[in-house]
Amino acid sequence: MGLLSAVFTWGKIQGQVVRNVAIYFAAACLVVLVLLSVGQLSQLLQQVASGNLPLSVVLQLLALGIPALMVTVVPLAMFFAVYLVFSNLYRHNEMVAIRSAGLGLGDLVGALAGFVLAVLLLEVLLSLYWAPAARKHLQDESIRLASAATQALIQPGSFANLPDGRVVYVGQAASGSNRYREIFLDLAGRGKPDIATASYGEIQIGHGGGVSLILIDGRRYMGTPGEAGFKIWRFAHYRVELAAPSGAGARQGQFHWSSASLPEVWGQLHVPGHFRYALAELEWRLFWPLLIPVIALLAIPLAYASPRRSGRAAGLLVGILLLLGSNNLLVFLRSGLTAGRIGGFPGLFWVLLVLLVIASYAFIRRNRDWPVFPAWLGSLSL
Repeated sequence: MGLLSAVFTWGKIQGQVVRNVAIYFAAACLVVLVLLSVGQLSQLLQQVASGNLPLSVVLQLLALGIPALMVTVVPLAMFFAVYLVFSNLYRHNEMVAIRSAGLGLGDLVGALAGFVLAVLLLEVLLSLYWAPAARKHLQDESIRLASAATQALIQPGSFANLPDGRVVYVGQAASGSNRYREIFLDLAGRGKPDIATASYGEIQIGHGGGVSLILIDGRRYMGTPGEAGFKIWRFAHYRVELAAPSGAGARQGQFHWSSASLPEVWGQLHVPGHFRYALAELEWRLFWPLLIPVIALLAIPLAYASPRRSGRAAGLLVGILLLLGSNNLLVFLRSGLTAGRIGGFPGLFWVLLVLLVIASYAFIRRNRDWPVFPAWLGSLSL
């Protein structure tokens, strides 16, 4: 009977710890996501105020950016959730009661393993699939909106300033809804004179959202009349891109790594000159799910606080400094990997290995009721 009662007590304690971590995790996700979304929302509203973006699509673009934000929000929320729960256990002497019931830190870590695994799988979906797909959709939507804005600028009988500095003029509509008379186009923008005129012009919308102006029966004047190098070209048809289509960067050799699907990134491993970039992107996406259990393990020993001491922010400060340093090291290693200065393996996983060593060392010391840091570190000992 005593054994059954002990098992029931252990299960109840472990279940309560897991529930508390889950509640704090959800709250931390919401708070951190709102804080990051406010910054993104302010940037979108600035574009609305400048006339580059319609107000009606702000919420849609904000929603498309959430999966990418969640990739970094989830590990931070896991750290804060585990830290706060175990800090409360120490501060309220509940850890003493748990130990008297026959449970140790290892038992609590085992109870958390299922929840940590669930969060890890969520992070896998976010990092490998949902975030790249959302970035791709966001890029396509941004280009579509830019194309629509460019098309809206072109009004019969008026000059229009394009975003890149070029100037276009179209006359009255001819036969067909997208055909106009008397076309004038300043191709140079702010550079040397380069002007094209045409009797007719036709606006075409591509499948990728690009906007093109087809000049028909016209002339192009390059340079200044009377100076050396002045040229006049006559043409029957001349196509001018007013707004780039979706995926134009990829077709011009600039592969969009952050928005590429997992099969696309994997396929780039076999493309000459793309191996290091593809490997860096794969390691970057795998890094965040693998960080979840390491950061949860790190938060437990850092959460220790003596009931007799008033402050409990020392461990949180150390954890934040470690995470900031790890993020800077991660960015440095990614730059080194793409430039060929470091090897492909461990590559970015050096950061994980360093954090794992620190977390394991601190956990072992805390599990033995030793200070997290050795005594020679003085005031940093927790």
